Amino acid sequence: MKTLFRILIIATCIGIVYYYSNLDPSRTELLEGPSQITQPLLEVEPEQLSQNELPRPTSGISKFIGASTGELLSNYGKPRRVDQSAFGYEWWIYIKNYEVLMVGVEGDIVTQAYTNASSFDVTPYKIGQSLDDVYRMTIFEQEVTAEIGENIYMFAMNEVDMQNRILVKYEDVFAQLYIDMETRQLDGVRFIDGKTLVLHKPYELQFIGQLLEAKTPSSYRQMEINRANGKQLNDLTNSYRRKNNLPVLQQSTMLTMLADDQSEKLFLENMDSKPLEPLRPLSERLNEMGFEAQLFGENIATNYIDSIEVFHGWLNSKEHRDVLLNERFTKVGSGAFVNYYTQVYIDE
Repeated sequence: MKTLFRILIIATCIGIVYYYSNLDPSRTELLEGPSQITQPLLEVEPEQLSQNELPRPTSGISKFIGASTGELLSNYGKPRRVDQSAFGYEWWIYIKNYEVLMVGVEGDIVTQAYTNASSFDVTPYKIGQSLDDVYRMTIFEQEVTAEIGENIYMFAMNEVDMQNRILVKYEDVFAQLYIDMETRQLDGVRFIDGKTLVLHKPYELQFIGQLLEAKTPSSYRQMEINRANGKQLNDLTNSYRRKNNLPVLQQSTMLTMLADDQSEKLFLENMDSKPLEPLRPLSERLNEMGFEAQLFGENIATNYIDSIEVFHGWLNSKEHRDVLLNERFTKVGSGAFVNYYTQVYIDE
């Protein structure tokens, strides 16, 4: 009996050693975005609709929401590039000295605008202002309602949302306030119209009437969306590092290919009921591509609506943040496949 007991202990120890020796220390845990619960609302009380709407700002990037692209062009000129999105609109990307402005355009109309740079006017807010200041100057409600035609959409923020992803209603435009929980400062603002907010479904949603849904992209368009998300993750990463006095990262085509491949494998692993080959350690994949990095890291995420949400998710997760902001990294590659996102970093 004692002999059997010893054998069991030894076998258990060997199993533990084997398990941990096969973990990839460079890869963080897969960060999953907030669950998007959507369900019909059977009835709504009148007081739930009578919210304290704030007057819409008359200056800053929010003034472009609902305006034509002509006004955008006269203020900022042509964008550096135009990216595709999973929701039918295009992203016009403006970058100057690593500072990013992303503007959603559907047809000839601006549907949203996001920035994390202090050089762009986000009136009535300021990038970098404290969370306490944000709370003092804003009327918050945990449930925010959007009415589009005869349809009613009610978004509910949870306790985490109220701390790092706050939704505010300004008449016919909404603001999403992205808070850096490490510094407790406003790091980014997205102004967005009601229709696009409903398409995104970034919070728990109940509705009366017709639920707006984005069309499923074609396979070719999805490839363009994947590439766009990867580029945007690079942009947002360097923008944040630059404003926090960290070295910006050189974008690597080879690392981007590696990140794309990893995102696709993660997607297939989730979709296939049959067991796939285990994901290999990053060190092996880097060596195969000829990299001899002394330091490397990898962040992965899923179930986020776009690159903006992914980036702020990583920023507010300690283990992902530590990788994202490691001052020793010199190169980066970002990739996406549908709703899986990967960013690979090396010091070379």
